Amino acid sequence: MKNKRGLSTVVTTLIIILLVLVAVGIIWGVVSNLLENSRKKIQYSTSCLDVEIRALSVVEYTDSYLNNVYNVTLQRTSTGESGAVFAKFTLFSDESNTKVLNFEEENEAYPLEPLTTKKISFISTFQNATRIEVTPYLLDDQGNEFICATTTIKNF
Repeated sequence: MKNKRGLSTVVTTLIIILLVLVAVGIIWGVVSNLLENSRKKIQYSTSCLDVEIRALSVVEYTDSYLNNVYNVTLQRTSTGESGAVFAKFTLFSDESNTKVLNFEEENEAYPLEPLTTKKISFISTFQNATRIEVTPYLLDDQGNEFICATTTIKNF
């Protein structure tokens, strides 16, 4: 009974130090990920502050095939973020609204540069629109959309 052996103090201290280092590494991984996500949100939020995209005109007509066609002209009036700023819009009538549409040409969204005007035409089953809401958005490095909080409205 006198020959019982336990862990030495040195081994016990090394095991505790290793456990603490592993715990610190795990906690640092979680905290650094949260900080990086917050940094990106702040960066995109500040980029959106100076971005304004508004509809100059929306013209609805019926083509020769009896399709409803809309010509939408958007203008980026601000000089803020010079990178890839895109636009989403929704058309409204008194009864309903369209789904959110990307301002794109031939299914390819394209950026609106500062102080530029772009025009697209699209066919829709939606009729008698009276209002358009335009919301800018940015794309991050992975192609994820960051929707800006500023929305402009034009009644027509």
